[in-house]
This record gives sequence, structure tokens and C-alpha cells, in this order.
Amino acid sequence: MWCGGASVFSVVNQVRKPPKPLVFRHQLAEETDGGRLVQVRDLVVAGRLCLDRLDVEAGEQLLVTGANGSGKSTLLGVLAGRLTPTAGSVSVGGRVAELAQDVTFPDRARRAADVYADAVAGLEDAPALRDLGLVHPRDHHRPVGLLSVGQRRRLGLAVAVAQGPDLMLLDEPTNHLSPALAGEIEEALGRSPGAVVVASHDRWLRRRWEGSVRALG
Repeated sequence: MWCGGASVFSVVNQVRKPPKPLVFRHQLAEETDGGRLVQVRDLVVAGRLCLDRLDVEAGEQLLVTGANGSGKSTLLGVLAGRLTPTAGSVSVGGRVAELAQDVTFPDRARRAADVYADAVAGLEDAPALRDLGLVHPRDHHRPVGLLSVGQRRRLGLAVAVAQGPDLMLLDEPTNHLSPALAGEIEEALGRSPGAVVVASHDRWLRRRWEGSVRALG
């Protein structure tokens, strides 16, 4: 525009669109042909857990409750194969994935995207990390050692979901996660045809739980 012989240009500062919010919409566990996935008899982990019997059928959703120290995390560790029982028999069938309460990665300098790529290498139809709605794109190239506790749990959940497990183990899944993601995990439980075992003392989760319940302690 010309005004008094001088050219005047108006500069419009473009405002970048805010990033899309993360939304987790995937299922937690895959459908199986049926049958019993977990059979526990007379389980003992010295000083940590005694459990006479536990069965989990394909497609079952089980909430394990109990006070801190009652053995919830120990039970999930045994089912995941991380812990060896002192006595008793444990049989777990199918592919198992776990979200542990304390998610750690051996190489703290590895980028989140590389950790995920290593975890899903060789898996057919593994979703891309960006498609899971769990880890923000800005964090994909950050070393895992610089991620917050909540961000590491998000990455750990992404790795677990990508396995396409027949049995998903979730240890205190609402800890260190946003209320929005906690709600999305609850919704994922409703649409997941596979078996899920959740260990939690979260009153909010317990009030809304619709599956089986087993109390320890």
C-alpha cells in the first residue's frame, strides 16, 4: 500500500499451531483362541509373597489389590519371568508383556526412538512410536536418561503394547501418568480382547473396575 509516497508493509507474525495432544487408542492385549494363560499353585517368594492358587483365563481382566508390601509387584515379576519363585509351580502361556512400576533402560544415553526401535526389531506389524500416542515427538530423540519418570513409563508402555501380547501385566499403571492417560488406559481395557493383569491400590481404579479381583495380604 502506498501512503504519502512511502511504501508501508504490514508484517503478520504467523502463530504456529499447537502440537496435537497425545491420545492413546491402541488395545493392550491381543485376542487368543482361549484356554488358561496363567496357572499358579503354592507359590512362595521368600519374604515377599505366598499365594496358594491363581488362574487367569484368555481374555480375562484381573485386578490384584493389597497394601504396599503385600506382594503385588512380586507376583507380576514372577508372571513376567523376572523373578524366580522359592517354591511352587507357575505356568504362563502365550506372549507376555509388562509395564513395571519402575521403568529403567540399560543405556541411559540411548535415544527414546532407538530404544523403541530395538525393542520392536523383528516384530511384524509393530506400530510406529509416533502412532501410539504415548511419547511426544519432541522426546523421541532425547536420551532416555533425561526423560522424566512419567515419560519413561510412557515409553515402557509403548514397548509393551508394541509386543502385541496375549497377556499384559500392568504394575500401578496410574502412577506418574497424567489423569488423561490414566483414563485412556481404562478405555483401552474396555476394548482389549486379550488378558490383562493389573496390580494397583489406586482407589479410583478400584472403584471403576469391572473385571475379576484378587486381594493379597
